[in-house]
Amino acid sequence: MKNLRNILVLCILSFCAAVFSPLYAQDYLRLSERNITGTARYIGMGGAMTAIGGDPSAALYNPAGLGLYRRSEVFVTFDVMLDRTRQIGTTDVFKRNVLMIPQASAVFSIPSYTLSDEGVQFNNLMLSYNRVQSYSREMFGVGDHDPSLGALLTTADVNWDIPFCTDLINASNSLYLRETGYVNEYALDWAMNISNRWYVGAGLHVQSYLLSSDATYQETFTAQNTEGRHFSNNNQTTLLFSGASFNFSAGFLCRPLPWLRLGFGIQTPSVGHLVTRTSGSLTAQTDTLATSYAPDCNSQTRSFHMPWHTTTSVGFQIGAYALAAVQYDFTHQSGVNLHSLRAGIEVVPVLGLYINAGYAFESTFDKNPFVVPMDPTFDRQDTYFQRPRWTQYASIAVGYRGTHMMVQAAYQCRWQRLNLHAIENTAPYDMHTETHRIVLTLGWHRYY
Repeated sequence: MKNLRNILVLCILSFCAAVFSPLYAQDYLRLSERNITGTARYIGMGGAMTAIGGDPSAALYNPAGLGLYRRSEVFVTFDVMLDRTRQIGTTDVFKRNVLMIPQASAVFSIPSYTLSDEGVQFNNLMLSYNRVQSYSREMFGVGDHDPSLGALLTTADVNWDIPFCTDLINASNSLYLRETGYVNEYALDWAMNISNRWYVGAGLHVQSYLLSSDATYQETFTAQNTEGRHFSNNNQTTLLFSGASFNFSAGFLCRPLPWLRLGFGIQTPSVGHLVTRTSGSLTAQTDTLATSYAPDCNSQTRSFHMPWHTTTSVGFQIGAYALAAVQYDFTHQSGVNLHSLRAGIEVVPVLGLYINAGYAFESTFDKNPFVVPMDPTFDRQDTYFQRPRWTQYASIAVGYRGTHMMVQAAYQCRWQRLNLHAIENTAPYDMHTETHRIVLTLGWHRYY
């Protein structure tokens, strides 16, 4: 009891600290993004499965879907991700290829051995690992006719004895950004099947974060009253996030009619601690042709909290040969909202063969630009930030389920338009990302 009480007190203190320690807006955005990833079937359905259930990836957002299991299963998924990013209006394409295991799970289905269809039929448990976000991207943008970083530093009253030229016209700039890392989630979920009509579930999820970002911002400009002489600033930064958090999930699924399924799931905000390590050097070619360097920044450790997430879905069973579903997801925190609409279909042309197709659309997080954390001490030199404008997914999958084994393959294409800001006063770079995923899921199951 004493240990349980200490754990409870720690959780409460962590939550309270997190409420008063929000992340910077751009940090929050990068760490809270989630791709549609998981098993091949889940990807093939466009992620629209919280009312369908019977899949370990769908159970992350609505654990009640585990209640539909009538057998124990083990899954492992392999994923090849091919990322292609370019600035609109340019021809240079930056490519990143990643091979990973985004999902592994074990579902334990425990029947109640009742003599009727009334009452509790199954209690099911699932242990799972999921890579809910993979950072693997390179971006390069160029701009013109913008204010200088030196002007921004002067406006922010940064206390550096560096003679920046701030009376500028027509500054040209470029930003190269390279990101690597992941968000992993480890989950313990439970669900109950009541009368083969009502399903309830709950889960405990633990997340681990690792995001490494390297950026080089360069600008050249001509200062007034200098007889057309050119000057330059070069800001090189390294940013590293690492940390862990936890949240809880709960869900409900019902079958009021044999052909209709209704599902609802909720995830509480993830709360935890994050270590931020930043370093950088700012080289300024000033009017005296001198070179100056910024001091390295220190590490910061702070509590944080991530957004609420809710999902609502409607599923339709079309005889014994097809399933269709529509799903709406909503992410919310401090006035920053994200809306997602998903749709998917599954067709069974012959016994054991499954074909899926899906589509999803996600809105931007917010209509207003985020604020760069500039202050007189300049604790953070990473002045860049990005804001997705929209994201779309299209996918298809095919699979076979036998008596004891199953195999399923999926292809997903993801398109994203985003604004990449080098500094807050400059016009954003208009970026387009196209990501191709090839997914293979292998599984084993047994009947009681």
